[in-house]
Amino acid sequence: MNDWTVTPLAASLGARVDGVRLTDAGDVELGALQNLLDEHHVLVVSGQDEFSVADHVRVGESFGDPYVHPFIDAIPEHPAILQVIKEPDDTETFGGEFWHCDISFTSPPAAVSILHARELPPIGGDTLFANTALAFDRLSPRLQAWVSELTATHVYPGKEEGPSTAATHPVARIHPRTGRRALYVNPAFVIRIEELEREESDALLSFLFTHQTRSEFQVRVRWETGQVVLWDNRTTVHYAMNDYPGHRRRLQRVTALERPR
Repeated sequence: MNDWTVTPLAASLGARVDGVRLTDAGDVELGALQNLLDEHHVLVVSGQDEFSVADHVRVGESFGDPYVHPFIDAIPEHPAILQVIKEPDDTETFGGEFWHCDISFTSPPAAVSILHARELPPIGGDTLFANTALAFDRLSPRLQAWVSELTATHVYPGKEEGPSTAATHPVARIHPRTGRRALYVNPAFVIRIEELEREESDALLSFLFTHQTRSEFQVRVRWETGQVVLWDNRTTVHYAMNDYPGHRRRLQRVTALERPR
């Protein structure tokens, strides 16, 4: 949009978008955000203190159908908004300390997550993101061709495999909007590659997990109160830093599932 300022955050991915008021964003503005997300994979939109529950759901719906989590409590005002909380005496972050994308254990999987910062520690609690499309591009052509033929099973931790807890996706998935291929595996949910024996699967997954989070594929997002961060789960993985003991951190998240094109 003409009054927006878009500033890249790293060479690999990420952009800060200033001049946006998400509370007033209509179809044109939300379409422009989607185009920027296709390009940058992660968008940081600061100054959204007036971002309401209704706004949050409406923005989420522009990217897909909001996911209602069957195992994690939502806020009282809406079933699709999760509380992402770490209390001062908690030793682990919400969801555990893994590089992951959100909601990959469903079919269709998550498209975009929208996280709103409500309460933050005085310092710490940054989120790291890595570009899995760039990670795929940096594989050798032969390895690209091989992993593009493989599929992996994603399972919600601690649950039996079923329609709401497990799904099989390509190891290198094609983005439905851009046509770009990206690695689509993460250590939080992926348990095996279907076409390989267990030891082969474990070895390849270990390599891919490490490769896709190399430092040159990353950006680090420092949170501000009122900030909204949007990311594409099909081309990124993320990791929440657990470096603020004794302080509370509270954010709210809507995750939109991918719609068939």
